[in-house]
Amino acid sequence: MPLATTSSEILPARPGRRVATSKELDFHASGFVARLEGVWADADLQQFRHFLYLRHLVPSSEELKRSLERAKKGYLEGKNRLFLCRASPCCKECRFDTSPTGLASASRMAGVPVSATGCQGQCKHAPVFSLRIGDRTQMFAQVATGEDWLAVLTFVRNAGLAGTLLVSPGDAQQFLHDPAHDHGKPDARLKALQFLLGHFRGEGHFAQNGYTFQKEVIGTSEAGGRFIALRMAGSYPLADGRKDTHRALVIVGPNMASGSINGCAFTDGGTTREYEVEQKEQTLLFADASPDHTGRWKRSRKLLIPTSEGFEERLEVDAGEGFITYYTISMIKTHS
Repeated sequence: MPLATTSSEILPARPGRRVATSKELDFHASGFVARLEGVWADADLQQFRHFLYLRHLVPSSEELKRSLERAKKGYLEGKNRLFLCRASPCCKECRFDTSPTGLASASRMAGVPVSATGCQGQCKHAPVFSLRIGDRTQMFAQVATGEDWLAVLTFVRNAGLAGTLLVSPGDAQQFLHDPAHDHGKPDARLKALQFLLGHFRGEGHFAQNGYTFQKEVIGTSEAGGRFIALRMAGSYPLADGRKDTHRALVIVGPNMASGSINGCAFTDGGTTREYEVEQKEQTLLFADASPDHTGRWKRSRKLLIPTSEGFEERLEVDAGEGFITYYTISMIKTHS
């Protein structure tokens, strides 16, 4: 991009102005380039010159051009890279090790290089970071504590290994930031469902005959934390000793019109079922399909109850005299 215009043609004289050293100019340029993902327009450049001017820095056009070229080369170096803002106020808000030694350790943990940059332009969301995976980027905001930092590094490692940002954000979900759109925070009603996030396995027991079955559930936060997806598979015993496996996908999220939490289940049999989720203290419950085809059960419902190890799932049925337990299963969260 041509930078023929001189600084004196853009900005008025200011007492105390000085020529930037190459090191400090490169520092500010690195944040500018990371914020704009390596691509900028003339208007962006004008704003950057003003940013430098307010800091009493007035590089020549050639100096600025060379600095931006170096910053862009560093930004695009390698397949993946994490950029940590080290300008104020981000540097003051970080309560974890951001020294060169600390960033080297973080790089080894994340499996991608970690670079410190100048201001990335999201100061009110400090501290902020930008991740580049290939030609895709994701910003993180308000990553303040060591625990926050670990959650982000875990996401970065998984994204780097997969070569895509479309991996489960896990505990980093709350730090994902979109600087181009202000969608607000995810619906607060979804907090009651957070115990469903993770990878769970369990063995269930039928109350009537003592048969056991196995179930696996993977719960992920989706669409910027506004929905929860549950992928599940259940294996049930057959009379001949084989197992009958059923798979389903459930999407749960707020209904903005009714103010309720709604779910939609998609089964491997090609059917769909919509339902409304109720909350009674910590227990979630919703109407479910009858577990058999005899017509004996007039109603059935499923209860999900958080536990210290995961959650308990209970199916209850009613033949007309009140609900009784059909099966229970304790889903244990794995840490693999």
